[in-house]
Amino acid sequence: MSKSAAILFVHNEVDTIGWWLAHHATIGFSTLIVCDDHSTDGTAAVLSNAATLYDIRVQSADTTLPTQLERQTRFHENALEQGRDEFDWMMILAADEYLHFETARSVTEFTAGATETAIAINWCLFGSSGHLTPSAFSPVETFTRHGLLNLPDHRVVRHLVQPRHHGSSLPDPFSAMDRQATWDKSRVLHFAAGDRESFFRRNPSAMPEQAWKNFDRNDADYGGARRWLPESRRISSFMTQASLTDLYWRLKAAMIHADKPVLQKLGLTPAQLSAPSPRRSPPQFRFCTLGQSPRLMLDTQNGSPVSVEASDTNFGRYNPLVMALEVSDTDLWHACLFTENPLPDRYLCLPGSPTLLPMVPLRIRIAENTVQSPVSGDDIHITIPDHALTEIDSTIGLYSRMTPFMVLTAEGHNLAGLLRGIDRLPAPDASALGCAIAMLPFEEAERLSDTFPGVVPRNVRPARPLQA
Repeated sequence: MSKSAAILFVHNEVDTIGWWLAHHATIGFSTLIVCDDHSTDGTAAVLSNAATLYDIRVQSADTTLPTQLERQTRFHENALEQGRDEFDWMMILAADEYLHFETARSVTEFTAGATETAIAINWCLFGSSGHLTPSAFSPVETFTRHGLLNLPDHRVVRHLVQPRHHGSSLPDPFSAMDRQATWDKSRVLHFAAGDRESFFRRNPSAMPEQAWKNFDRNDADYGGARRWLPESRRISSFMTQASLTDLYWRLKAAMIHADKPVLQKLGLTPAQLSAPSPRRSPPQFRFCTLGQSPRLMLDTQNGSPVSVEASDTNFGRYNPLVMALEVSDTDLWHACLFTENPLPDRYLCLPGSPTLLPMVPLRIRIAENTVQSPVSGDDIHITIPDHALTEIDSTIGLYSRMTPFMVLTAEGHNLAGLLRGIDRLPAPDASALGCAIAMLPFEEAERLSDTFPGVVPRNVRPARPLQA
């Protein structure tokens, strides 16, 4: 089988770098070679944790070179030269560029039978699809509208090259400007616009509105790249859980050593954390199935929730869904959704929730009868059979599944209580920690992320409250 590598030079892309890695692992690159240009936002931490899961070769940019362009060029030249004898195909991409094949199932299949030593693949410029703020979902899922084929920008190309037959010069992205673009077999999904807020933060140019108008192209809809999402989500879930495990140990160390600088960044003091916690009753939970007969279960063959009759005995295929509701005397109840039997793929895919964990955090508004994701802030439409939550016995097995989360939230949904919970929790549980973070106040979760950049994934951070 041929070996291939994607080459990336990156600076400050903490919230999307995981999706870039997951996507290009999904489409079949055997190696990802990434140079971090001394990011300050936690990108390096994401890369470090991801490299424990996949062949991701991380290096740092050469600081003896004064400009970013010089550092990037040197890295690209070295990567192609060093990969000459190892890889059959290599490709230089940017952090907002995602390679996509229309029908081929992998890089190997796409390049099989190639008669040229370089394959030019045109840009496909995607707009914001109306998104104003950052999203925790994959760019492939978030941005689905792009410019028309005749847009001049689409003549820009990226090249899959055979490094042993490639010369010393870098592939020229502008080498096909005299030819019409084609997307018949492949395209480079170019998410140059992203959401409006992030675009203007990244591009403080003299004429940002003009630049935004150029990149925010939403003329046509395209969903062909969604076929990669199941596998890229699975890979991303491993990265999410690796980051949360890393965070657990960092928080554990901060508690053990009463690390004043860290606690100060979190807005806490050692005295606050060592003082006896205010007396409060431990949270009470109710466990419910979603419906009685039929019940909502996870179809393990396609990963979707489905209604299953009691008479269906295919227990190998269907995994019952259980909702644990934290009893509250207010209209807002916190809840966690999980499967009765542990998941082999390590995450529960719930439409509308970006949280790639075995347990999904939810927010229930009793008066409005709505279910929301605390991470996206959007309603989640769960079709519950008979519109009924059916309370079930709180068994030892169910409580054992929830114990780590209960430990982390025993003193309420606040940062001080979370740290005291970390102190009591003897081993990391990424799912419980992710759900606990999702239920923190927005400002406290942001402080946690700022203190530990790169290990508090966006897909577990609570959504910014809507302005009144």
